[in-house]
Amino acid sequence: MNQSEIVKMGYTIQDYLIKNNLVDVKPKDLMPVLIEKGFFKNDYQYGLHLRDVLRELDEKNMLYLLPQVRVETLKRKIAIGFLMQWRFKIVQVCN
Repeated sequence: MNQSEIVKMGYTIQDYLIKNNLVDVKPKDLMPVLIEKGFFKNDYQYGLHLRDVLRELDEKNMLYLLPQVRVETLKRKIAIGFLMQWRFKIVQVCN
């Protein structure tokens, strides 16, 4: 997924959060709207495609492209590293 698609996805996520008055959303909850808008073709394992995009952005230090994302690293360590929990929140715009 290229940078412009990711930025467009961010706008879609922001609109979804505002329209549904949501504060904290998991990737699996965003999948229906992201599939509807054509960012993904289907949902596999409750948001795996979106989580893969987030991991890739995190590895490349490019999470700033999705300002709605918040990463929580859980305390327990697993075999491949720390368990990461992804959440989305509304970005406040200053006027």
